Amino acid sequence: MSSLTRTGGLVLVWLATVACGGSSDEPKGASGGSAGAAGAAAGGSAGAASGGGAGSGGTAGAPSGGSGGGGGVADPSAPGPNGGSAFDATANVAATGHQVPMHCVLPVGPSSATAPVVLIAHGFQLPAKQYYGYADRLASHGFIACTADFPAGFSADHAANAQDISGALDWVLVQSVTTGSPLQGRVNIDQIGVMGHSLGGKVSVLAAKKDVRMKAVLGLDPVDTAVMCDATKCPDASDAQPLGIPTAYLGETLDGSAGLGGQACAPTADNFQTFYAKAGSPSLEVTLNGANHMSFIDDVASCGFACGARPGHLLAKQARGERVRGATAGGSLSRRQPVAFFGRHLRGRRGRLRRLGTP
Repeated sequence: MSSLTRTGGLVLVWLATVACGGSSDEPKGASGGSAGAAGAAAGGSAGAASGGGAGSGGTAGAPSGGSGGGGGVADPSAPGPNGGSAFDATANVAATGHQVPMHCVLPVGPSSATAPVVLIAHGFQLPAKQYYGYADRLASHGFIACTADFPAGFSADHAANAQDISGALDWVLVQSVTTGSPLQGRVNIDQIGVMGHSLGGKVSVLAAKKDVRMKAVLGLDPVDTAVMCDATKCPDASDAQPLGIPTAYLGETLDGSAGLGGQACAPTADNFQTFYAKAGSPSLEVTLNGANHMSFIDDVASCGFACGARPGHLLAKQARGERVRGATAGGSLSRRQPVAFFGRHLRGRRGRLRRLGTP
């Protein structure tokens, strides 16, 4: 295992051989614990059928790599050359009975070209539109990116949330063979990734554990808590690992304990480091020094109740007019990492992560 510290508030740790084990979510630091076997590939059934017909299936691709591996690579720190074309629709998820609003952004290019798909899961009580910036950046670099606005109220059911993400993927695949859909003929069914912030990071892991179509997972400050929820509806996501596919976890440590605002947003015992500690190889941990839990959304000023519950020291900074890392500097760092990570593990573009300093 090797570690690398970069300037600009970014710390990277690359799991070179095997991720580490342990039986609890107590914080273990970046190194994780004792080495263990990488684990079997993710199994289980595919997601439930969505509106528009039965799930379309398709063969699974390799856990990493894929087509599109060589050639010039655009800088993931900036918008790519492909622009983006957005459309909105609704996925009807049979397994949960939920109607899940979808916002998809397609790369602008030849209508016959297929592209990898990245599904984006939102945080608790945070609107999906707070993650449109990720969809736009990914699309500009040649991905199809879709936010899935699954219901995530105070009656927690993280297992159902994960089914909604699989149902959203079913919808994408059905749309890829539906005449007149913007997704018709555009989806590479062997290159599917999933990412999410906070609760969405946990849900992404749970979805990928059950859905073998998902080939890479990225968590943005994922939180593994289950407040007033049983183990059936809110299973421990870090214990679901290893997944048998590439994973990456970006996070921060400022919101690990409760400040003046009360409950911690990302408790240390359940934060991104606990996900990484149990991850299988290959996995990546990225610490954004100086960022906070809301550093990963598009617009802190408009996010409402969820951002109002942040620890008091961050609220005090904003009240004094100080710049809080996140929606600006921290957000820029978190925007480029999905492009680099999915570029490597869905498209085989190894140069993208090397550009960010990893081996």
